[in-house]
Amino acid sequence: MSGLRIGVVGLGRVGVMHARNVAQAEGVSEVVLIGRDAAKTERAAGLVRASISPGAPAELAGEFAPVGATPAAVRATTSGFEEALGSLDGIVVATSTETHPEFAVSAARAGVPALVEKPLALDLPTLEDTCRRLEETGSPVMIAFHRRYDPAHRALRHHIERGDAGTVRIVSGTDHDRLPLDVDYIPRSGGIWRDLLIHDFDIIPWVTGQRIVAVTAQGSVLDAAAHAEHGDVDTAAAILHLESGAIATVTGTRRNDAGQDVRLEVFGSRGTFGAGLSERTPVTSTEPGASAPPSPYQQFIDRFEPAFRREIEAFVALAVGTGGNDSPPRAGVDALRIALAAARSVDEGTTIAITEEALETAP
Repeated sequence: MSGLRIGVVGLGRVGVMHARNVAQAEGVSEVVLIGRDAAKTERAAGLVRASISPGAPAELAGEFAPVGATPAAVRATTSGFEEALGSLDGIVVATSTETHPEFAVSAARAGVPALVEKPLALDLPTLEDTCRRLEETGSPVMIAFHRRYDPAHRALRHHIERGDAGTVRIVSGTDHDRLPLDVDYIPRSGGIWRDLLIHDFDIIPWVTGQRIVAVTAQGSVLDAAAHAEHGDVDTAAAILHLESGAIATVTGTRRNDAGQDVRLEVFGSRGTFGAGLSERTPVTSTEPGASAPPSPYQQFIDRFEPAFRREIEAFVALAVGTGGNDSPPRAGVDALRIALAAARSVDEGTTIAITEEALETAP
């Protein structure tokens, strides 16, 4: 595969990161950044060019940039999305969530493979309808649940599939963002359950091979009052009831000055395994002689850089027909059901079963 032209629409922090990774992916010859404002689009293109140039600073290039690869050309355009699709071999959609269905369906109907940032939609009726419309086209669409492409999470899944853990008893998920949300983003984020912890609600069933059948959740505002103004929380915890009777706990916070902390630990009858445990895990041991982590991750892009790069590699392979799809559109349906159940559990103060009927009136 060679000479691919991949577009990126949505040029915020995540979109620029994806564009950088696309530009360094094997087989891609040009990255086309699509925007409405010429100056902003060209500024984003400048950031991408700087990140892939020789000697680029680590905060732009990342820690795992390919060495010796010739990066793709980077071009900015303000032509419309539909017009740009006509000359592309693939498109990455990193716009605001409410626009995801429109962009995804437009790309699929044009026969252009798409990688769409999660979530595909914030409510079940829209998500189900969007999945149906995408499936009708037959065009490949990946949803960016990046943890499915993370080497550690994939290895964790393999250990459980192989039986190394024995009977899974307890699963513990930690999802603590170092950087707080921008205040302007809070009202359109979808809330902590659908914006942050939906990653955990996706990865826990994927890693364990078990459905989550019920949720008991609690949430509080302990750090930033702006969350309460929009019916959201900045501190959250949930107990997830797995179909075997095993129990998973998930905690999430919107600001963790110690560093980006994302872990998944599985405690089984034969073994215990964990993803996200390293010298950079931002937990200071109080054991005698222990020291603080030398260099905690500063944000989720740093923590999951290998996952984001592998996600792009998988998307390029999907676009040319040589790879499968580990995160199709319907991958997000169950995760959204769990997120909605968690929100409802907080509102009603009770355990919510994960069924369509139970979620008909969910927010």
